[in-house]
Amino acid sequence: MPEQEIQVHTADGEMTTFVSRPEGDGPYPVAILFMDGVGYREEIKDHARRFAAAGYVCAAPDLYYRTGRGLHFDPAAFRDPQGEEAQRLRQAMATATPDAVLADVRTLLTDLAEDPAAKAGPAVCVGYCMGARLALRATSALPDTFTAMAAVHPGALVTDGPDSPHHELATVRGEIYVGFAEIDRSASAEVVDAFRQAAQADGVRGVVERIPGVAHGYSMADLPAYDYDAAERHFALTLELWGRNL
Repeated sequence: MPEQEIQVHTADGEMTTFVSRPEGDGPYPVAILFMDGVGYREEIKDHARRFAAAGYVCAAPDLYYRTGRGLHFDPAAFRDPQGEEAQRLRQAMATATPDAVLADVRTLLTDLAEDPAAKAGPAVCVGYCMGARLALRATSALPDTFTAMAAVHPGALVTDGPDSPHHELATVRGEIYVGFAEIDRSASAEVVDAFRQAAQADGVRGVVERIPGVAHGYSMADLPAYDYDAAERHFALTLELWGRNL
């Protein structure tokens, strides 16, 4: 399949973005992939290729570009929060705020609109780990653009703060799929139930589930938490979701 890395000129610099699409002229609908906290790496590109093979122009931006190019981190950093790698990870994650990434996505969508292979009109998205939070923000802020969103092994989407992500459900008009991992300290049964109830209260269509027996990161083949069956299921559910809404 055709693929390339492009440079998206944002207000804060050059954002490397991996773009994959099917063979042929298209046009194909646009899918934005929001990476996990581990960073921009080959596994993220493989996910984009998988979605592109199903008929999408799939763009996966490097959301850590404000800190450095192509950053990715040892998953062990998550187990040693006081270590040097964990500190570097937190610094990079701090630059990928929902507001900053929303601005990036607006610019990326504008650039993709110039690609004759990219179909004009509604788009879809998927986000992993921290990217799930960012996908929710984009879907909430751009309801006329994103008609479907998948959030895969997200962290806490319900907090006590006024900026809790679940408040953004109020402006979501597309359908959602949210697949929490059961083995995840930030996604307790109470958090999942609260998010599900908030989605129902706001009239958001979709499925919110807590997948038994899998750990945070289950969809990423380069992580210890990888679970083949759960990963394949998320690909299938995401593509079904997108197809229904385009």
